[in-house]
Amino acid sequence: MIPAGHGFLDWWVPDDEAARLAPGEREIVRTLANQTVSAWRAIGGELVVTDRRVMFRPNRVDRALGGRVWVVPLAELVDVAKKPPNFAPFSGGLRSRLRLRTRDGVDHLFVVNGLGALVARIAALPR
Repeated sequence: MIPAGHGFLDWWVPDDEAARLAPGEREIVRTLANQTVSAWRAIGGELVVTDRRVMFRPNRVDRALGGRVWVVPLAELVDVAKKPPNFAPFSGGLRSRLRLRTRDGVDHLFVVNGLGALVARIAALPR
């Protein structure tokens, strides 16, 4: 997990208005992650879980290549689980990934370290 305000990481994953904490919002977890965006691509950045939402902020390089901030309220999550590898090398599929399923039935996938603990922490949050 990454503490806020630590030089290089603050530069590497730039601030974004959509991902700023709202007044009273509390950060639960912050970790480096790769977000699967297609069968052929994952983008690097930072996954932040708060008491209200989950956010992914792409790093400078992936942002310059079209990566976008992704934000979903916890109330929109219907399932949190591990997705087994599918062996697609460029989308993070060589590893088990964090799977966040939203109300619209879409699975959002993230490669993270400490996957089991992160799944448990997110699943335990009230929605």
